Parts: sequence; C-alpha cells; structure tokens
Amino acid sequence: MTNLNKLYTLYDIHTHKEQESLKDLLINHLPKEYTSKVIDKLNTNKVIVDSQTVRNTKAGISKNILVFNAIIEIAKEYKTMSDRLRKILKNSK
Repeated sequence: MTNLNKLYTLYDIHTHKEQESLKDLLINHLPKEYTSKVIDKLNTNKVIVDSQTVRNTKAGISKNILVFNAIIEIAKEYKTMSDRLRKILKNSK
C-alpha cells in the first residue's frame, strides 16, 4: 500500500499539482509487475536492488531516490502508452 503523504514528505513534493500528478502515476499507471520492471531498469545502470527494496520505496517505508525515480519512469512510460491507446481508440470511432 502506498502512503502518499509519506512520499510527499520524503521527496519534498509540496505543490498540489505535483501531488496529483504523482498520485495519478502511482495509482492509475504503475503496472502490477512494476517491481521486476524497476529492477531491470536499474540493472541496466549497474544498480542492484531487490523487489522488497522497490516495494518499500514505493510504500514510503524507506527512501531511495534512484529506486523512486525508476518507479516514476516506469509509471510515465505506461501513462504514455495508455494515452496513445486512448487517442487511437478515440480516433477510430
């Protein structure tokens, strides 16, 4: 479970727009298999983490800016795919 208030505090996210954007990414666009995707993304940069570290970072239990950024990047990628699909479906009507 993601504790958004903890994340806002840990990563110094104060504006309402930033908070809403983060909430949207983590709740609506982060895939179920995000832990393996984050691990793979970090492994390409020679950063070794385990799934527990990824989950703890997302939950706000621990702070790790590299892992948090990778989580957000994965969510952004999926948001982009979702937006493209939505646009294609809208144009095909």
